[in-house]
Amino acid sequence: MNSNSKRKKQKTKSKKTNTPPTTASRKPKEKKKHFLAWLLAIIGITAICFFPMLKNNFTNWDDETYVVNNALLRGPDWKGIFTQPIASNYHPLTIISLAINYGLTGLSPSSYLIFNLLLHLLNTALVFYFVWTISDKKIWVAGLTAIIFGIHPMHVESVAWISERKDVLYTLFFLLSLLQYWLFLQTGKRLSLWLCFLFFILSLSSKPAAIILPLVLLLLDYWKGRSLNLRSAIEKIPFFIIAVVFAVLTVKIQSEKAMTGLDVFPIWTRFLFACYTAMIYFIRFFIPYPLSAFHPYPSPDHLGLPVLISPVFVIALGLILWYQRKNKPVIFGILFFLVNLLLVLQLVSIGYTIVSERYTYVPYIGLGFLFGMLLNKYITPMAKIPIRVFVGVVLTIFGILTFQRTMVWKNSDTLWTDVIKHYSNAAIPHTNRAYYFFMMADKMKSGETSSLFQKVIDDCDVALENEPDFQKAYETRGLTFLRLNKDRSALADGDSLVRLAPDHEIGYSIRGTAYVRLNQFERAMTDFNTCLKITPTDHAILNKRGAILYNQYQKYHEALADFTKAIEISPEGSYYLNRSRCYYLLGDTAKA
Repeated sequence: MNSNSKRKKQKTKSKKTNTPPTTASRKPKEKKKHFLAWLLAIIGITAICFFPMLKNNFTNWDDETYVVNNALLRGPDWKGIFTQPIASNYHPLTIISLAINYGLTGLSPSSYLIFNLLLHLLNTALVFYFVWTISDKKIWVAGLTAIIFGIHPMHVESVAWISERKDVLYTLFFLLSLLQYWLFLQTGKRLSLWLCFLFFILSLSSKPAAIILPLVLLLLDYWKGRSLNLRSAIEKIPFFIIAVVFAVLTVKIQSEKAMTGLDVFPIWTRFLFACYTAMIYFIRFFIPYPLSAFHPYPSPDHLGLPVLISPVFVIALGLILWYQRKNKPVIFGILFFLVNLLLVLQLVSIGYTIVSERYTYVPYIGLGFLFGMLLNKYITPMAKIPIRVFVGVVLTIFGILTFQRTMVWKNSDTLWTDVIKHYSNAAIPHTNRAYYFFMMADKMKSGETSSLFQKVIDDCDVALENEPDFQKAYETRGLTFLRLNKDRSALADGDSLVRLAPDHEIGYSIRGTAYVRLNQFERAMTDFNTCLKITPTDHAILNKRGAILYNQYQKYHEALADFTKAIEISPEGSYYLNRSRCYYLLGDTAKA
């Protein structure tokens, strides 16, 4: 063999040995492209499903408290943001985010809704990355969990409801905290643990529900296979201390208004409620029906069969956990679901609803992960195509339901009409829809309001027929009667309000106004005086009392004092006009 042929063979060998590294170097790039393709597809589908919400408006379901009438957003009032609770919750970071929206668009809902949707899309991406990381980079598991999280119909409430900014914001920092903790478990870097703690505080500052995070960290220890020892316990002490501080603060705030007493629902019913809510949230992961912004408590005297048999479900779930105690995906997924529901299982009854769809926003990550892992582990090659088709059909149904559901949140009329379809006898949805009609009529010309005012009365009548002592219905109907000049009907509703809530000014205000129109000025003065003892800064009542002092008693100095105080509180044109008349009759034409 000559030297030329030897060289050719050596070149051929060198070419063969160089080929494998080139192919291997492409694999990370291909995996990265595969990851991004899944992520972009999930984000795109989620965005399409939620797109209709961007045309929505504010509703009277807390949006007035959080945004429309929230003086903290004007300025903003930084001291008030960090010292004053809103709607029985302390969440300064949420209020700051709303203040940013107010600075951008004022009371136009566009930026609030865009911000909510962007946060939801970001959360969906974080769920994808989080599950991909803890599942040893199983792309199918991560994709299934993320798309379920992104387009599940039960999650519409958390995104399309402007007041639920706290939900999507706290979840953002909650997930970032979990990611940093998982990084700490993998690398042992203390910086990751400190970042985990920082994101935990930011999550708590967005919504107190984040106090549950230390328990989720213990679940991640279990998933990682890390034993519970002194070192791992000490690491979490700061987390538990901060969680307890926020828990005490939240209980103190909510006990004043938001918590229902044991006189309404005794302890034994709270146990049944906890079982029932756990069961319902689990079932509606698979069958999201009925969907409603309001699911009322059952009557204490008639809890209903589903509530009474719900402990059977809890026992069955407990048995599954016991018999599958060596099955990590089952234990981790179900406990992730239950732990994140602990605070909202109605052991302590908060608010007006026994079930709230927004409470599933984080817990469903656990169930999505569980079923993703089970399908990934047990699916056979023969069953792969049918199961994927089935999952695709289910997700398509979820996407359609979510797309339609976002439009329910268009305004208060569409929202409460939808609730009334499911709970036709509930007082709150009828009254809230009535209040919306009243506010719409208040903005219209007098000749165009009769049909709306009749709708107000009809809804309030239904509410009071089913709940005779419902104060808000008397209030809305009484104000409507005043607008329709049905003074004796307004007087009757004012009487009912004073009987039901003697420490609240609105009953005295309605009744006093009716007395003025019925020329019973002594009684009107008594009611207005009582009203101002309760709320000394009610400028409308100051103006009304001043008008009686001026017109009926010719006490111009006293009337002048009322008009002046009303102007100091709210400088409205009619108050200046009334004061000018006082000045004129007192001989001070220059001030008049």
